[in-house]
Amino acid sequence: MNWSVISRNVGIALICCAVFMLISAVVAAADGFDASFSPLLLSGILTLMVGIFPLVFVRRHHDISMKEGLAILLLAWNLCCIFSMLPYVLWGGEFSLADAWFESSSGITTTGATILDDIEALPRGLLFWRSATHYIGGLGVVVFIMMILPSFGTVRFKMSKMDMEDISRSNYQYKSNKFIRVVVTVYVGITICSLTALLLAGMPFFDAINHALSVSATGGFSTRNASIAAYDSPVIEAILIFFMIVASLHFGLIYASFASRSFKIFHNPVTKFYLATILVLGILVSADLVYSGVIPNVGEALRHGFFSVVSMISTTGFGSTDTNVWPTFSIILLLYAAIQCGCSGSTTSGLRSDRVYLTLKAARAQIIKIAWPNAVVPVKSGGQVVDRELVSSVSLYVLLYLIITLVMAVVYSAFGYDLLTSVSMSVSMMSNIGPGFGTVGSAMSSFSAAPEIAKIMMGFQMIIGRLGIYSILLVFVLYRKRA
Repeated sequence: MNWSVISRNVGIALICCAVFMLISAVVAAADGFDASFSPLLLSGILTLMVGIFPLVFVRRHHDISMKEGLAILLLAWNLCCIFSMLPYVLWGGEFSLADAWFESSSGITTTGATILDDIEALPRGLLFWRSATHYIGGLGVVVFIMMILPSFGTVRFKMSKMDMEDISRSNYQYKSNKFIRVVVTVYVGITICSLTALLLAGMPFFDAINHALSVSATGGFSTRNASIAAYDSPVIEAILIFFMIVASLHFGLIYASFASRSFKIFHNPVTKFYLATILVLGILVSADLVYSGVIPNVGEALRHGFFSVVSMISTTGFGSTDTNVWPTFSIILLLYAAIQCGCSGSTTSGLRSDRVYLTLKAARAQIIKIAWPNAVVPVKSGGQVVDRELVSSVSLYVLLYLIITLVMAVVYSAFGYDLLTSVSMSVSMMSNIGPGFGTVGSAMSSFSAAPEIAKIMMGFQMIIGRLGIYSILLVFVLYRKRA
């Protein structure tokens, strides 16, 4: 394996992090050289030096193997999480090493969970850095690398598929180079549009740009302790609902719809399934809130019910109210939303609606097969027959996701947490949601009370959820085969 190739491209990812650190330092300087200026500046310079070193001293190579591509993928994510700790550690405050690891992992993986009890006490430079880590991770460190990789062959395309696994590929056709441009165009477009809309809705500029960075990455870091509830604005919540849904749809289909000036995105069966899921869950949660008397006003119930459903299923994790006091039925529905999540080809994580849709179609076909053993029952999506190998791959992924989530829930319960807290913590980390339910980590609280070792474990689980189970397993398979 060529480590010079790996070091050069991991260095590029670190340079991307360093650039955002230096931009955050500029924000700190504009705010009167607040307490985060020196930590951000030093962190940016150090990260930049480490990133530039292999570019200067290592010769450029044009061939990248699959094994080297995987190494770039994993090292880029993990090293970006480690170097993203520097501003927190150098600033101090509430951050121990475990806390800094948790916060940086949560940012880069776009999880949005936090250990901060008083977010508003952070200097503006550090607040912007938190949102910037979402932006880096949302587009994907690997996608940044894809834009300037020296190899334009199959490895580049395979690596982009690992970061944004795509079951809906039959609905659009792009070469790998154009695929990256499409993703970047849509990503930046969502950011600009959401920023403009939030400003028009009356959100302060600094808050608006931070929330725009978070919503486009389907992250969840906010500049306020009470998250979106701090603004108590139905207009701001409606804007965020719209952009959370858009950011969780297939970027390729969004681009194709604009390019062809059509409603092509709504012809996709997965998109229909995803939007129908939001509609059904939103109505059920809202009805439960009214029926239980938690929010007796129908309009308010619809407002908070739909916002919470969209926030969870898009993996954004913003909060408009304290869902911890909601009835059990609503919490179960929100947990389901956190497991299904958005669509492939977006910045979401979790199982993703594509896999859930295909699993349900496969289950239906299998039930028919059991009833009529001699019948030939193909699994179809959008009128096209789905390859059996893909169906098996999706079914195995769903099983592995549920097993890992259950195992980690058991591990968290060993720290003394109750069933709801343990399960919601595991689902939140695995799907990169952010908030959970129970005694820690709700939309209105933090994970500060969690033990240090639990925070470290949750950081690694976030990375597994963000990179995808198959990407992690493939590394072990390839390197075990070599051994």
